[in-house]
Amino acid sequence: MTNFTVRYDREACIGAGACVGMDVKNWIIDAKDGKANLIDGKPMENGWWEKEIDESELEAMLNAAKGCPVIVIHIFNKETGEQLI
Repeated sequence: MTNFTVRYDREACIGAGACVGMDVKNWIIDAKDGKANLIDGKPMENGWWEKEIDESELEAMLNAAKGCPVIVIHIFNKETGEQLI
């Protein structure tokens, strides 16, 4: 069951790679442009990507979001709409 939504502003990514260092299951650096890709993420509009995750992935994703120096990873609780980060 997916409980959380991850939204990622790929256009604003600087390719620091902190997300990959914290969560290799969900992030990878694109060799073409050096920016991070959200694995299995779905493109939205304006360069944003979205992915649903469950409780088992939350801690690693929170660490990835907290480690991002440009704060382009946002996590929301699907039930309440609360933004966790």
